[in-house]
Amino acid sequence: MAAGRSAAPGVGALGCPLGVGYARRNMKKILHAAVLGTAAGAIGLTACDPAPPPNATVPSPVESEAIPAGETLVDVVREALADVVRDQDAYSRARRLGALLPTLGPETVPAVVETLEDGTLDLGATELELLVRYWATHQPEDASRWALEKSPSIYRSAAVLSAVTVWAEVDPQAAVSVAWPWMANPTLERIVPIALVRGWFAANDPPELAHWISDLPIGIPRQRAIAAYIRVVIQTQGAEAVKRWAESLSDDDATYKSAAYRKVVAALSKLDIEAGVRWCDSHCDGPYGNNMRSLIARTWVIRDGPSALAWLSSAREGYERDNAVRLTFAKWARTDREAALVWMAAQTTGEPGPWLRPIYPVYAKLLAADAPADAIQWAKRIENDAERESVLIKVARVWRYLDEAAAELWLLQSSLSEEAREQVRAPIEEGPRPNG
Repeated sequence: MAAGRSAAPGVGALGCPLGVGYARRNMKKILHAAVLGTAAGAIGLTACDPAPPPNATVPSPVESEAIPAGETLVDVVREALADVVRDQDAYSRARRLGALLPTLGPETVPAVVETLEDGTLDLGATELELLVRYWATHQPEDASRWALEKSPSIYRSAAVLSAVTVWAEVDPQAAVSVAWPWMANPTLERIVPIALVRGWFAANDPPELAHWISDLPIGIPRQRAIAAYIRVVIQTQGAEAVKRWAESLSDDDATYKSAAYRKVVAALSKLDIEAGVRWCDSHCDGPYGNNMRSLIARTWVIRDGPSALAWLSSAREGYERDNAVRLTFAKWARTDREAALVWMAAQTTGEPGPWLRPIYPVYAKLLAADAPADAIQWAKRIENDAERESVLIKVARVWRYLDEAAAELWLLQSSLSEEAREQVRAPIEEGPRPNG
């Protein structure tokens, strides 16, 4: 079993000093606060106790009067936890658990385990996560394996994330060796890399973490680990820090550096679009810029379609821009069809700019259900012969379904081959009205 959390003093999330695992206060006072739900004595609701003077003897956190005759400390803590969990107020439950658990030492782990496995208690995700986190602080491997094998399935991701994150902070090598294979579980394939990276990173972002990620085999798991690392760097150090990290990567492993660049731009486009655009200005046309412009625009278009497409219009001509324009407009059309159609109609009041040509196939299919004759005209503008015929067939099939006579009249006069006309005339199974 991996060792518990380091005994070196630290500082808790609320600014209180931590000893072995957590700060620990008078047990009678804490249990009274936990059971009654009062603010008195609850960590997080009152000021921290003063630190003892140097070389002073720290009194035991457990006083005999806190434990009724005939009961053990584990009994008392288990009863207190059960009372908290039965609290009908969700905020009160979280507050009371957050006050009690940080005061408990490793000797009360059995009480927490019994609480987790008590079928009479209705544990929610928050309670489960806090209880598992406490357990992992003292017995990280046991808590992690329980989270994997015995936690309620609906909360398993939260339980594993909590336990493995704590374990990776204490003993990352052990956590990686045991938990990394859990990615084979579809429920955990995204959670495990996040937990391992977050926990390992919390130990002052050691260089071993970056080396471990770069040494992973090429594939989706490594991409997820890269993404998790990038996100935690942005959250803790900012966008500029993650840019510097990516730029510092060796060119000797171009595959890894390219993957890192794409993940950086994907994260920035979600968290800081302006930073993502600046990053693209520096690197999109460089050796590691493949697909970066498209990644930014496809995220941006959901929030501001016109701005995203206007930005793409100023990019250097070529396949990269054409592909980005098409994919971005298609993404917008899927998320807000009416807005995309209105915008495109405004762009085409005169002669549309050449940068819009990649949109024509998407636009024609979008128009098919409501304006098939107009859709045909846009499809005829498609420059690639094979794609033009394919889109014309699709639009004409929709038109023939909606107005067979009008579509047939056009079909007889069209330049489509006989084979293509047969495809248009093939029966369409009855169902919802087609939309192209």
